[in-house]
Parts: sequence; C-alpha cells; structure tokens
Amino acid sequence: MRRLVAATADRIEHLVVARDLVRAYREAIPGFRRLPEAVLASEIAATTRRSVALFATLVREGRPPADAELDPFRRDAEDRAAEGLPLEDLLHAYRLGARVGWQVVVGAAEDADERLALVPIAGLLMDYTDRVSAAAAQAYLEERHHVVTQDERRLRRLLDALCGPLPLPAELRELAESVGLALVDSYRPFAATIPDAPARTHFARAAQLRERGVLALAEGARIAGVAATDVPGGDDWVLVIAPDTPRRELAEALDEVRLAADVAQRRALRGTVSLDMLIPDLVLARSRGLARDLRRSVLEPLERQDRRKNSADLLGTLRTYLDTGLDRNATARRIHIHPNTLDYRLRRIHELTGLSLHDTHDLLRAAMALAAGAQTADADQ
Repeated sequence: MRRLVAATADRIEHLVVARDLVRAYREAIPGFRRLPEAVLASEIAATTRRSVALFATLVREGRPPADAELDPFRRDAEDRAAEGLPLEDLLHAYRLGARVGWQVVVGAAEDADERLALVPIAGLLMDYTDRVSAAAAQAYLEERHHVVTQDERRLRRLLDALCGPLPLPAELRELAESVGLALVDSYRPFAATIPDAPARTHFARAAQLRERGVLALAEGARIAGVAATDVPGGDDWVLVIAPDTPRRELAEALDEVRLAADVAQRRALRGTVSLDMLIPDLVLARSRGLARDLRRSVLEPLERQDRRKNSADLLGTLRTYLDTGLDRNATARRIHIHPNTLDYRLRRIHELTGLSLHDTHDLLRAAMALAAGAQTADADQ
C-alpha cells in the first residue's frame, strides 16, 4: 500500500501544482488579488511550493507534520497579517489548497489499485490542513494584535463604504470628517510603496497622510486609499494616483493603482508616476497568456541566437534601439558598434522574429515583449 501511494506522489509536479494554486488564490480570493504582485510571485509562491513539497513528503512517509515543519507557515501568516490580508482569506487559501491538492493526488493515480490506496490519504490531508491552518491562524492573530488598531479597522470600513454608491451611515460620516476627508461624489484613488521599507514605515506614512486629509491605509509594504484632492508626493517613494473616479468605480480603480504601484516599484521608478506611463506593463500583468506569447515569439528566438558562441547581442541591441527612440547613430554609439553593423543586427532581428521595426504595430509588439521579459526577470528574483 505504501509503495502504491509513494508511486502516485512521485508523479506530482510540485512546481506546476504550486503555480496553479497561486493562480487559483488570485482568482478566487479577494484579499490575494489586492496583494502586491511581487509578494504573489515570490513569498506566496515560495510558501505554496513549500506546502506542496511537505505534503508530498508526509504522504510518502505516512505521518503528520512535526511542529517545527509548521514554522514557515507561521512566518508567512505573520507577513500576511502585517499586509492586512483578512484572516478568512488566509484560511480560505488553505482550504482551497486542500481541495485542489486532493484533485491532483487522485489525478496522479494511474489505476484502480493506486486510487484505492489513496483512501487513507484523505484523512492525512484533512489533518495536515487542520494543523497548518491552526498554526497559521494563531500566528496571524498574535501578529495582527500588534499592527492593527480599532481606528484602522474603522478606516478600512470607511474606505470599503466609499467604494460604492450608497450614502454613508452617520458613524462613517463622522469618521471622514475627523480625518478631514471631504464627502464628495468622486475621489482620486492612489497606491504607494516605499522601496525597501518595512511594514511599520508604511503604517507611519499612512498616518501622516491622514493628518493631511487623505484617507490612507497601510497594506503591509504598500499604502492605498483615496483623496478628495492631490496626494502629497515625495522622492523617497513610488506614488501612483488616478484621476477623479466616481465612487461606484473606486474598487476597480484601487485595484488598478495597487497593481501599477507594484509594477512601478519593479521598474525602479520614483516619485509620482502616472498610469499612462505603465499601460503596457499593466496590460501584460493582467494577461499572463499575452505576456507568455510575446516572450516566445520575440524574446526567445533572440535569446537562443545570443547564446550561440560569438553571437551578437541581438536582444540588447533591440532594447537599446527602442530606448534611443529608434535613433540609429545614438544606438550605435551607445553599444560601441558601427552603424552598418547595427543595420545588420536589425536585419537579423527581423529574420528571427518577423518584426519590422519600421512598422508601428511591430514596434509596439517589441516594446511589450521587452516589458514582459522584465516582469519575468523580476518574478524570478
């Protein structure tokens, strides 16, 4: 029986399962959609891979997890608490992971004997989910006790209420007045990050903004909120602010500026950044399939050629050519080659990718492919 179970577990592709789970969290759980993209691609993905690998080990060995093996999930829960992820969303992720995990295990069985051998594994999975959830919930509540005050919970209720067309109850109207936020029909949604700063720094900056009449809430290593006027900027952070937005559209607009702030930070931008500057990046972040297709059709042929011995740096040439605004002489000077050599490289790029850099549509494809490549590199770090 143990041999059949181990054979089934060995067929499970941990990385694929973890990747699919992170995608499921984003699609099914509102709190995960609000997390910074960098957190999803790094911390959430790493914790999910660790969980899948640990459960596969427990299946092979037929045992429950040791308490020390739960420590990574406790630390992850503390991080999610600091970011403001609701506890119910965190526990939802574990339940969703158990459901998807069981489907994967059953799907990996090749015959009736292996499926029958998996019956006891259902109990092991439920016990595993209970133990991980309990450890995570306790760590979450202990951390949340330190970082969330009653006032912050009330401010979150105010922000949620403003993201809708209904009149505010008297309690929330008074709260808005206490922070100096005008009650109007439209607001400017914004999101900001302070690079390399911990959650407590973001909490302090959010409090400073509220003193200036801005409804700002820290969400771990990010700040988000709305303002009736401008949001004061600064050179030490990345601020993305959208135009005046009707209340009924604020929820969607806030999700957009949160994603934009994450993208802007990955691009090492500073100061106030407009959404217009990030349109290609936002389109790619919203459409993983499009980003993947662009990488395959544009970047991969150039990367394969560049890996060959004595090959020219075609990918770097393309990037520099676009960065200089298609200036032939400036590109040649920057990468220290003769303009005729540049012409040869551009012809090779055309031969390998089919892109004509004299065509507006192809130029857009090239620029978006480079942006897709940059997003992938950031996610892998």
